[in-house]
Amino acid sequence: MEPIIRLENVFYEYPRAEQPPLPALRGVSLAVTPGEFVAVIGHNGSGKSTMAKLMNGLYLPTEGSVTVKGMDTADDENLWPIRQSAGMVFQNPDNQMVATIVEEDVAFGPENLGLAPQLIRQRVDEALRAVGMAEKAQSAPHMLSGGQKQRIAIAGIIAMRPEIIILDEPTAMLDPVGRAEVMDTVVKLNREQGITVVHITHFMEEAVHADRVVVMEGGRIIMQGRPREIFRQVARIKQLGLDVPKMTELSYLLRQRGVKVPDDTVTVGEMVEALCRS
Repeated sequence: MEPIIRLENVFYEYPRAEQPPLPALRGVSLAVTPGEFVAVIGHNGSGKSTMAKLMNGLYLPTEGSVTVKGMDTADDENLWPIRQSAGMVFQNPDNQMVATIVEEDVAFGPENLGLAPQLIRQRVDEALRAVGMAEKAQSAPHMLSGGQKQRIAIAGIIAMRPEIIILDEPTAMLDPVGRAEVMDTVVKLNREQGITVVHITHFMEEAVHADRVVVMEGGRIIMQGRPREIFRQVARIKQLGLDVPKMTELSYLLRQRGVKVPDDTVTVGEMVEALCRS
């Protein structure tokens, strides 16, 4: 299957006044297939957010190439169709709100596409239903919780009918309830609507939902694989200064004490089942 996003030997440097450029990515190559859910993890400065912005054409590579649906981000004529195909959600939902009423905020993107009013109305209603926020259509965004605001931001992207959603640490500013709301929405969109998801996150429990986990360090991809394959390597992950899901760490500690549980346990249910069998 042809990748929907492809990075080929990508380097990126941040320019600095009167100083040498600051390297952020060093020879990154990655292919994301249509409908895939990819989680990207790594500590601060590893390059994961830079890579996300390259996928949307917000940044252009210093070297190498980035293509979205076969369109090179370096070609100015491709930027508008690329950003229609790949919507982006950032950390702070307040920075993404542009209207005083929820449904007007969600309508902002489709209006800028020049769609007919009837079609905009249909898309707004469908997008709000998709994120479970239809009952808040007439609410003021500033009265919503952090998780609800982020779901509205996602609805604004959905209303533009992208094939890809790129999420740059969208739950970093949320409490556990808000994080759960957003992740439930993202997983639903991926599983039920087939939207390709690239999710940049610090939370390992969120990465568990992905089809593939990409681990970054020093501007390079150093590991990638299915969540269970990655997180069972507890010692190596911790050497990188990262955590593993709580149940994976518990299984690691239990095995050190002689309790026979699988080393790829990632959920509470799996842990309960493993302990009942041991």
